[in-house]
Amino acid sequence: MWNDRIDEQTIALAGLYQACQIVSKIAWNGEYNEQELAPLINCIIKIDSTNTENIYLDVSKLEPGLVYFRKQIVGDIFTRSSETRRYIASLNKLSDTLMSDNSCINKIQLLLKNFSEKSESMTTDQKTIELSNIYQQTLSKFEPRIVVNGENKFLTDENHSSRIRTALFAGVRSVILWRQLGGSKLKLLFLKGRFSKQIDKYLDSITN
Repeated sequence: MWNDRIDEQTIALAGLYQACQIVSKIAWNGEYNEQELAPLINCIIKIDSTNTENIYLDVSKLEPGLVYFRKQIVGDIFTRSSETRRYIASLNKLSDTLMSDNSCINKIQLLLKNFSEKSESMTTDQKTIELSNIYQQTLSKFEPRIVVNGENKFLTDENHSSRIRTALFAGVRSVILWRQLGGSKLKLLFLKGRFSKQIDKYLDSITN
């Protein structure tokens, strides 16, 4: 049924939109909020979890993504970002490529298993560096690569570039999760109202 698991799909899409927003903020302004990146790091690590909300720590951690998601699907033309649409299209293509390459999937799973075993004692910056390295060893090998636009001084900063790759990694994870939950572009197009209501429900639960 088209209406099945809309609540969980909304969480995965909020993760995707939060990832795209983080990429743009860092790339253009050098803005970085550790709390906004934390649920995205967690969603990469928790590759075997079956609880969608726990994958992102808690739905409250995705408040920026929920707000941005709503703005992009129900806002007027002036509030919608063509850059975000491009990132999402690229992440969808990258996810397709990954899911057709079992050897790369196995490599990512092995690298993430090794990473998760030592991640508890790491700082957020240390985690982003490790996840960025995994991204470079695997997903960045696929063509065409995702092109990130922004200010050169931020794009060439080592810490910022690691955070951007981590956000893109989380974007791929979120796309794959969204699809596993029954999501599709067609469903998103025709059920915007349902998604909007679910976003509002989550935001109300966060603020109340």
